[in-house]
Amino acid sequence: MEETERSMREACEAALKEYAKRDAIALAEQAEEESAKPPARKPPKWKKVEPPQFQVTEMVERANKSVEGDYYGIKFPKDKEEILQMGPQWLTKAFHTSGVLGQDNAVTHIDDARGFVGGGAGLKCILRVRYKQDSPHLHKELFVKLPHKPGGSDRFFVSCMWNHDRPETIFNIWLEPFIPYKVPKMYFSDICAETTNFILITETIPWSDKGSKDIKPGEIEPAYDKYMDWELPDGGPMYYHALCKALGKIAAYHKAGKLHPQVDEMFPMPDINLIRQYFPPFDVAARKKANYDIDGLIKFLSQTAKDVFPTDVTDVQWLEQWKSEALHFMEYGSEVTLFCMGEGTSEPKDYITFTHNNLQIDNAYFWRREDGTVEAGLLDWGVLACQPFASAVQGCISGADMEVLLEHREAFLETAIDSYLLYGGPKLNLERMVMMSNLQLMSWACSIPANVTQVLKHTKKNEWPEIKDWMDPRLLDRFQTRTHCSQFKIALQLWRKAGLYKRFLEWLKAEGLPLRKQP
Repeated sequence: MEETERSMREACEAALKEYAKRDAIALAEQAEEESAKPPARKPPKWKKVEPPQFQVTEMVERANKSVEGDYYGIKFPKDKEEILQMGPQWLTKAFHTSGVLGQDNAVTHIDDARGFVGGGAGLKCILRVRYKQDSPHLHKELFVKLPHKPGGSDRFFVSCMWNHDRPETIFNIWLEPFIPYKVPKMYFSDICAETTNFILITETIPWSDKGSKDIKPGEIEPAYDKYMDWELPDGGPMYYHALCKALGKIAAYHKAGKLHPQVDEMFPMPDINLIRQYFPPFDVAARKKANYDIDGLIKFLSQTAKDVFPTDVTDVQWLEQWKSEALHFMEYGSEVTLFCMGEGTSEPKDYITFTHNNLQIDNAYFWRREDGTVEAGLLDWGVLACQPFASAVQGCISGADMEVLLEHREAFLETAIDSYLLYGGPKLNLERMVMMSNLQLMSWACSIPANVTQVLKHTKKNEWPEIKDWMDPRLLDRFQTRTHCSQFKIALQLWRKAGLYKRFLEWLKAEGLPLRKQP
């Protein structure tokens, strides 16, 4: 009997030890799983900040100040040199403040900080860092976006006149978790109204190398540059369809109330008067400025850079005809704006949406599904606002080549409005969206003459006689030169080949507007 009881006790003790061992293993696995989870990021309380008004002459003095950010309330570096100077200690403090790094962890080293040029919205660099404790949710290679140096006009225009930096900061702090698309993980972002300094730190995108052929499903394709769509495997259509789908889905999420609960405070709908009224024609000063800018573009296309442009946009006779048509169209700018805002429809604000307003090829990253479908992740939220949906779509597809737009523009528009409807937005009229697109294209063409000065700033007048080919590095490799010259070419070719002026005259008649305005 005693032997049986002893055997039972020993078996029970062995079982208890086994259970305890299993519990210990389970607890260790649970602890490991918990440590692998990213900390719950807690954004600061939203508040509206009104930037002060100041003159461009104050820019350098203001930007050189060291002031706490408007949202997280800590000082932050204004350039790459200050990032290195403030070092891992500042990165640790910033990541603790934003909540992406646990309080028991730290950034211990900055192994590399490489600046590079990309796009026109600011300065960029890549940081390589090390942590006290590695974790799957912590990236060792980080992307940093900073404002332009304060000495030039680019800083004043981008950070102050255009106000690109604050929307991007607001998006990354508050809206990133709500967007129904992949976006890079934000580590820290803030901005200071007093200085106009701002900083954005995110994970880097694991781009494939340029020219890579064997890219598997799910792998990120190479980074594609704006107005270089010959790099796209299909020349563009699949990629623009993916982007138009994204525009519609984000707009629908906003209409359906699926974004941040305070998004309408962050990005209010415009307070617009949609009552049709008489708008006077150009005043003398505006007409004089438009004439001057258009004459400058005609001279640039027909003389300065004639050798690199196709003959259909260098012919002086046609350019003078275009000038007359453009000046006529520009008389109706207010009426065009109202029409694109939905004036005359039963629900005008259905046509005004909150979505990405600068979603060109270089502001996205792409990968393929198993079936070959192109999917997109989204970057660069500096032009975020409630605007006409047609404007957002047009801004996206305007980077496509002329031949692609002539063949696929209506299909791109259809993809956008179908996505808008599918994910909770209202049904929009395709015919009206096509007319809006026509008018947006014409507005775009009328805005580009002012950019000749930007081209000549980056590629000097005395360089152009030697530039005989579009692939010349002095054109292709200079971002401002390439983008503006591409716009000159595409916008004017579309005006001519798509018969936009004829469609404008038809629109005037359909809307009951006078063919000519009386001074």
